[in-house]
Amino acid sequence: MARFSVTKLAEIPVVTDKGLVVGEIIDLIIDELSGKITYLVVKKTKSTAGAFLQKLRHDKEGNVLIPYPAVKHITEMVVLDEKFLRIHALTKG
Repeated sequence: MARFSVTKLAEIPVVTDKGLVVGEIIDLIIDELSGKITYLVVKKTKSTAGAFLQKLRHDKEGNVLIPYPAVKHITEMVVLDEKFLRIHALTKG
């Protein structure tokens, strides 16, 4: 498993594998017991499209909470599995 510094994740672009621009990472939610990331907190861009994103959980500031299992790749950007997100939005929101 690759390791990344949390500071390197801040403000990097988040996109889906279908090319939908979601926004940029502003924070992480970590399970205190396991130490594993559970959600990426993503500030949506003004041009963010995708009605299914509105069905995902949001924090009180309106940032979208992306479940960590949706992450496919982390390089210069975070690439999300759009199919996973759509199914998650329909089943759990």
